[in-house]
Amino acid sequence: MPSLREWNKQLFLKINIGDFLLITIGTLITAAGIVIFIAPNKIAAGGVSGIGVILFHLLHFPIGLTMLVINFFLFIVAFFLLGSEFGLKSIYATIMLSLFVDLLEYVVPKNFYVNDLVIAVVFGNLLTGAGIALVMSRGSSTGGTDIIAMIARKYTNIDVGKALMAIDFSITVFAGIFFGKIIGMYSLLAVIINTNTIDYVLEGITTSFQALVVTSKPSEIKERILVELNRGVTLLKAVGGYTGEEKLALWVILKSPREIVRLKEIVKEEDPTAFITITHVREVLGKGFKKISGAV
Repeated sequence: MPSLREWNKQLFLKINIGDFLLITIGTLITAAGIVIFIAPNKIAAGGVSGIGVILFHLLHFPIGLTMLVINFFLFIVAFFLLGSEFGLKSIYATIMLSLFVDLLEYVVPKNFYVNDLVIAVVFGNLLTGAGIALVMSRGSSTGGTDIIAMIARKYTNIDVGKALMAIDFSITVFAGIFFGKIIGMYSLLAVIINTNTIDYVLEGITTSFQALVVTSKPSEIKERILVELNRGVTLLKAVGGYTGEEKLALWVILKSPREIVRLKEIVKEEDPTAFITITHVREVLGKGFKKISGAV
């Protein structure tokens, strides 16, 4: 069994300072969306923040503190029922989001708040969705109702996504009961915008491109990809189904549309008769891309 000193050293080695920096930025962006747009308009867009908004307007509880207390108990329950699914990053993100929300309440002037419901719903949830997506892209979570959904999934056959939708919908119903049907409907719209923003931003952050090049000049194209694009290449044996001709196919993962354009130029210059397919890949783990590791 490792000593405390060895355990601390292992933990330090696992910590990626860049991840924590991006998590901090993500939670700050999310907090700004809540404080400037969401909370002043009583929009409860699901999640723990939605509960915080409701309690703030009904009982004047600080939103950040409410979120922190709820998440604290949720993390304890998750630890006993789910195990250590959420690590140091998630605890850090949860605490930072709560602190930023209450801090911005004092720092941001009241006349800076947006009181137009349509603008608040759209821009507020674009901000919160983008911020949460940035946090999630670093293998972290801000806790909240996703913990409840995971617990429900473990002990029932309910899908996590459906459980989250049901929980968030319930919170918007309470918002409608306490603040009126218009606020309730806007809160439901906010949930939809928030969810789609998270998915869209996450896809943009983690998506890469997979290219397969079937060519009669594999060596020339391979060398140029290695040098000019600085990307690794895997050679695959291919046999034409019609001609029976044996060729080598080049398989390469690219990070950006610019690299795709350059790859096409290289292939065109070396072998205009080559066959290329390019597809999106959801996530790439390994050397040159994201590290293969779980959340810390």
